[in-house]
Amino acid sequence: MSSNTDNRPPDISQLDAIVLAGGDSRRMGAPKANLPFGDTSLIGTAVAALKPVFRNVLVVTRDKSQLPDLGVEVLEDQHSLQGPLVGVARGLAHSEAPWCFVAACDMPFLKIEVIKAMVPHLTDCDAVIPQHGGRLQTLHAFYRSSCLPIAEEILGDGITSLRELVSRCRATELPEEIFLNDGNGLSSFRDLDNTEDYQQALKESQDPPKL
Repeated sequence: MSSNTDNRPPDISQLDAIVLAGGDSRRMGAPKANLPFGDTSLIGTAVAALKPVFRNVLVVTRDKSQLPDLGVEVLEDQHSLQGPLVGVARGLAHSEAPWCFVAACDMPFLKIEVIKAMVPHLTDCDAVIPQHGGRLQTLHAFYRSSCLPIAEEILGDGITSLRELVSRCRATELPEEIFLNDGNGLSSFRDLDNTEDYQQALKESQDPPKL
């Protein structure tokens, strides 16, 4: 974990990305991370989108043996609690970057231009979180290393909600209008909650899955 006192926006190439691959995926009927998508998997698609622009991509999962070789570092989360905040804390603790972008493994339409549009706002705050559809996109957000002690305190209270972290830190919320000039950029926030979402995403993707 690293922190900096310079309030100028950092260069994205000096930052890390954290991809969360935990969760039981009950509504999907199978672990989301390994579902086929294009010539890879959902998590492979997310990693491939982020890897060219970030210094490191860190995948956080409960059991690394369940994932294929992604060509990036995979961290196991051994915390007794489960939830997105656990994965974010694990990634922040391991990262040496001042900021980390956090995404979920079920986001196959991540747009780098949308993510880059968030970087100028990485200044005097602890988190930068877009709004979309009237909701904060806490799993398409940047978190500063200063969030780690706050996250650990929250987990110590038995809470695993990222929204609790946002409420306790200095968060900058970005209106979705900022991203409207990026064409289909709003699809960057899209996640796949169930089988219907997954099948629709397959139809919309240019490359059908190679089963």
